[in-house]
Amino acid sequence: MRAFTIKTKTLNSAESVFDALRRFDPVLESESYSVSVDVGESDRRILEVLDAIYEHVEKGHSLSRVELDGRQYTINPTES
Repeated sequence: MRAFTIKTKTLNSAESVFDALRRFDPVLESESYSVSVDVGESDRRILEVLDAIYEHVEKGHSLSRVELDGRQYTINPTES
């Protein structure tokens, strides 16, 4: 399984990410404050999930870390 894992600082933040990614059938790990989304091998699905994460961040939500294929990424809101 190839998956995005989004790690947050609080359970409330993890639940917020879970809701933002609901259409991708995410899995919430409440003990580790993380949300995972299976993206398989589809580049299109990766981009769709990234777009949803970006939209979530743009609405004022923060993320601690996004991981894919063992690499960590940070998504920050666009500065106005």
